Amino acid sequence: MCSCLSRKEKAESLGNDSRIEVKEMVQSLENPQTKLMTGAEAVATAAKLSRPQVIAAYPITPQTKIVETLSGMVARGEMDTEYINVESEHSAMGAVIGASLAGTRTFTATSSHGLLYMGELVWWAGMTRIPVVMPVVNRSLNPWNIWPDHQDAMTFRDAGWIQFYAKNNQEVLDLTICAFKIAEHHKIWMPVMVCLDGFILSHTSAQVEVPSQKKVDNFLPPFEPLAMLDPDNPFAHGSLTDSEGIWEQRMSLIDGFNNAHVLIPQIFTEYTEKIGRLGNYLIEVTGDIEHAECAVIALGTLGEEAEQTVEYLLEKNIKAVVLRPRVFRPFPKKELIVLINKVPRLLVIDRAVSFGNAGQLAIEIQAELFAHKVEVKFHQKIMGLGGMDVNYVDIATEIERVLKED
Repeated sequence: MCSCLSRKEKAESLGNDSRIEVKEMVQSLENPQTKLMTGAEAVATAAKLSRPQVIAAYPITPQTKIVETLSGMVARGEMDTEYINVESEHSAMGAVIGASLAGTRTFTATSSHGLLYMGELVWWAGMTRIPVVMPVVNRSLNPWNIWPDHQDAMTFRDAGWIQFYAKNNQEVLDLTICAFKIAEHHKIWMPVMVCLDGFILSHTSAQVEVPSQKKVDNFLPPFEPLAMLDPDNPFAHGSLTDSEGIWEQRMSLIDGFNNAHVLIPQIFTEYTEKIGRLGNYLIEVTGDIEHAECAVIALGTLGEEAEQTVEYLLEKNIKAVVLRPRVFRPFPKKELIVLINKVPRLLVIDRAVSFGNAGQLAIEIQAELFAHKVEVKFHQKIMGLGGMDVNYVDIATEIERVLKED
């Protein structure tokens, strides 16, 4: 591990002239601060506060600013972290898998084609339950495009990873810190993606309340591995797994997701009590659901944009409500069904496509509606692919269309 002096120790070593700077640094360890930062900087700040012991990463637009910021923090001695410069995204995931198995808290980040390049090992980490935290800055895939949609992360929705979708920079920071505690919980012990829309969040600045290091340390304990490789007791094994082993592993993953479904709200509650803001919900509700004519369901920034639609439509005497899933894996099916049962119409907006069908979010919801025999007028729409702009008026237009059709 890096043996660099802390910022406080460095400042103290400069003598009396640095006492004011030292005082400010100590205060920053104990008190929250509101700062203007991009989503990428919010991720890096959250990672720093979470004290990962190993970071391995490779730059790719629009994720580059995350690892660039972290690299600078490590170089300045602000983090006691081993930062590994690797030659590809595939190597980045391989490095954090190895570091995690060696008993350390690990972090990486990627986007789009970089996520595809590390794809083999993304599956390896998911199927073998490696508790890596990896923000994914969502960006459209082929044909080449640098603007956002959710197709990259959705491609890995069944790869054994918990998936969060953040609506703004504040939630990016909060969910990234929570991701470490969730991934490392011994009843979960699974990797976590924190998805944030490229450029819309990653490169746009907003006010973010940054918790103190003291509060984060109180929430997030040091890494405690379930099992780890021991160089003093080496062993060799083959990587080929028989049918029974695969079955047991898949059932173990199902148990992990079921446990996560129960424990994530509890961890959100603990975070809210110790740090603030987040709330214990898997699904955020905006508007009066008891009197809504239509509910809108969307992930990430589309969900936050839809929140403005609720107020806009009220001026036109149309009552709508937004149900924004914060968690996509494990899918919050029980919570959604309870909420959907309260509305007569449903509009699901996806920022990705499952070809030959609908968007992935719509497919998941349709399956649950069928399984629970829920009677609701269902509509789905794909919007915002490849960075196409979607604003609250666009969403309002779709809601008005639904009301007219019904």
